[in-house]
Amino acid sequence: MTNTFLFSEAFLIIGLVLGWMAANIYADYTSIEEHDYDELFEKNPHPELYDEDGKLNRGEYLTLNIEPGYDIDGFNPEDLSEEA
Repeated sequence: MTNTFLFSEAFLIIGLVLGWMAANIYADYTSIEEHDYDELFEKNPHPELYDEDGKLNRGEYLTLNIEPGYDIDGFNPEDLSEEA
């Protein structure tokens, strides 16, 4: 009778500890934030996106869309605006 109780307590403690560790690992896995351009990084990995160690630099990037037929000579830096 005593052995049964000891094994039950031991497995309960082991189960609680392993369950708690697994829950933390799962929470870390599901809380990974994706970068806005992750899809672009996978489809079209440009060399300038990588740092000296060959790892993808997920910093901030500027998107510049130029309309077809835009006159470069008429460029005014004050025409630039940030879109939120």
